Amino acid sequence: MAKQYKALKPVGRFQVGDLVGGLSDEQIKKLIADGVIQEVKAAAATTKKATGDAR
Repeated sequence: MAKQYKALKPVGRFQVGDLVGGLSDEQIKKLIADGVIQEVKAAAATTKKATGDAR
């Protein structure tokens, strides 16, 4: 699975909270260093809610 990045600040066509894609590795490194985007960890990307309901 490819890495995913979330916008912490508006960048280009992406708004805060959007998943950012279609950028070069150099652009990604710069945006991470500037605190504009962050990598979404696999565990955080898929969340499950335990309801205890056996149905």
